[in-house]
Amino acid sequence: THTEGAHSFDRSPRLFPRIRDRPSRPCLHRCVESSTINRESIDLWSEALFRASATPYYLSVNSSRPSSTGSLDVTPIIFHGVTLLEGTGGLNHYAQAALAALRSDPAQPPVEIWIPSALREHPNFATLGPVHVYTAPHPRRGFAFNHLFWVNCLSLHLRLRRPRSPVFSPIEVYTLIPLRHLLVTAHDCYADRFGSPYHPGRTSLGRRLCIRTLKRSRILSVSHFTSRELQELHQIPLSQINTVHNWLPRDYKLNPPVETLAELKTQLNLPDRFWLYIGGFRLNKNLPFLVEAYAAARAANPNTPPLVIAGNSPAVDTPFTGPLHATIDRYPGLRPHLCFPGFISEENLSSLYKLAELVICPSTYEGFGYPVIEAASVGTPVIAARATSFQELGLPPDNLFSVDDPHELTSMLECAADGHAVQFRSPSLPQFSPSNGEARFRTAISQWLKATIPSCG
Repeated sequence: THTEGAHSFDRSPRLFPRIRDRPSRPCLHRCVESSTINRESIDLWSEALFRASATPYYLSVNSSRPSSTGSLDVTPIIFHGVTLLEGTGGLNHYAQAALAALRSDPAQPPVEIWIPSALREHPNFATLGPVHVYTAPHPRRGFAFNHLFWVNCLSLHLRLRRPRSPVFSPIEVYTLIPLRHLLVTAHDCYADRFGSPYHPGRTSLGRRLCIRTLKRSRILSVSHFTSRELQELHQIPLSQINTVHNWLPRDYKLNPPVETLAELKTQLNLPDRFWLYIGGFRLNKNLPFLVEAYAAARAANPNTPPLVIAGNSPAVDTPFTGPLHATIDRYPGLRPHLCFPGFISEENLSSLYKLAELVICPSTYEGFGYPVIEAASVGTPVIAARATSFQELGLPPDNLFSVDDPHELTSMLECAADGHAVQFRSPSLPQFSPSNGEARFRTAISQWLKATIPSCG
């Protein structure tokens, strides 16, 4: 247990006035034993964080220790770094790209990555470079619970040490102690629009609390579609939102070597010709719809290539995934023409797109849609649903299909089956290149800093 710079429990009574005089009890243990985010667990969090303030262990790794008052010559940007190590591939993708953009511009204020102590043993921790580690134990629950717990620990440490620093979060957050200058990236409003897959129409308390924080923060939105959703569902004015589309990371290989392609093909046991789906297995990904259209196309044309469904596929159907396996089983003889290669690493992603003859994106709801720009950037034809943010990503109208009519997708697949998929090739738009994307992101950051802390601008 680290006890550097210990404070008495009464040092910050105004932070938690309701629980200040409660008798001592193992509140942190009770907090992490809770597997759901509800009012009781929020109450336990607040007490756990108050107890944690008694031993605010702080460690700066490969970086100078900041002033406890937060008064620096140049106010640094605090980067909430949990999604650099944890979370879904899309969130990690975005966080890494945002960090690279901030670090690459000497005109921007310095950036400090703050990571909870629970993640110091993460295998990718050493790749982050200079970081600041703050006390935060590991609840060992799902990502949503862990993340909200860690960001509340962060808010306590920042209130005690860096109350004036601007904070950037690559993901929606909620803190019991409001962060004074907060910029949050909003990725989508799927949970607000549809609720939990296990409880349709009901939005979790954790999500409702995150929306409460969004309403009092500046917001970066990854698409105009998400901006409109925030306005429609939560009455957040568009003047509070800055839309900055996602972009390709710097290390994304636009022309992977032939040797790399051959090696990946052998490693994953891929056929010579195949179509590709990649992007997760959540209900909104609409995979049963894709399977139905693919089965119909294959029945009409035996030359239809196999369909590769990449990612960690679920072993059984759940409310979260929808009836994927049940749909496959409705078509006898279909499963041998489906390939499930499993998880695809970032370094192999562009090679997989390059090997594919066609990439299909059937989602009914997407905040952005990385597969569209990733596939188009390496010259692979893409077709996508005529829904949500896909229409913002530069695809021609002929490359879009309705999610309400599987016959339209089936017709497109039948046309592509005989080697005509090249007609769906679309140019990669310059706005999604690393240089242009980073420039747009840094401009948004500068606008935020000038609006909130003029001295940072």
